[in-house]
Amino acid sequence: MRYQSSEREPRNNQFTEGNSSNYCNTIFEVFTHGLGPEETDEVVSTLRFFSPKKVEVKTLEEIPQSFFNLIRHQYDGLSITKWVNSLRTMRDSVVLGVMNVDAYVEPLNFIFGIALPELNTATVYVIRLRIGVPKKEFLVRVRKEVVHELGHVFGLRHCRSKFCVMCFSNSLADVDKKDFRMCNTHYTELRNRLPCVSEELLLRT
Repeated sequence: MRYQSSEREPRNNQFTEGNSSNYCNTIFEVFTHGLGPEETDEVVSTLRFFSPKKVEVKTLEEIPQSFFNLIRHQYDGLSITKWVNSLRTMRDSVVLGVMNVDAYVEPLNFIFGIALPELNTATVYVIRLRIGVPKKEFLVRVRKEVVHELGHVFGLRHCRSKFCVMCFSNSLADVDKKDFRMCNTHYTELRNRLPCVSEELLLRT
């Protein structure tokens, strides 16, 4: 499951429609935890769809144990996301955390990711994405979740099409069913906010 409040309207977000001051100048600050080199490369490769000006990757050695729920044996996803946001070094960057841990947000059992558009920050939790698939398919799942959460950062809501990457996923089956690309409606909305976004993110049917 996902944190459904990621559907909230962005507040004080630099990527709202009609704001051209940051077109094609997006800087991503990426914070990873527990990822291998190939997995980190997949995250960086996925970011190229957004035509960033710069991508900076930093490895986190540990996550504060104060975010770990001893009863649930999971991390508090909202607290991690706010913490990762606090690590930013550039005011107008987009911050992305990709963590090899299991996370939740009340009242959900678990989350694949969470976006806080008002902070230009998102996190993705990949440990469940590893379940039942070989490495190649795991990386595809990671790509989908990164694009999905960044879509929320850039102001997109969930999609009703089960094939669009912006479709809400309750399970791994839902993740596998959808593409890493967007339906025409969501792609057009994203392009209005980020004109340099790659056409490779357009799902052609």
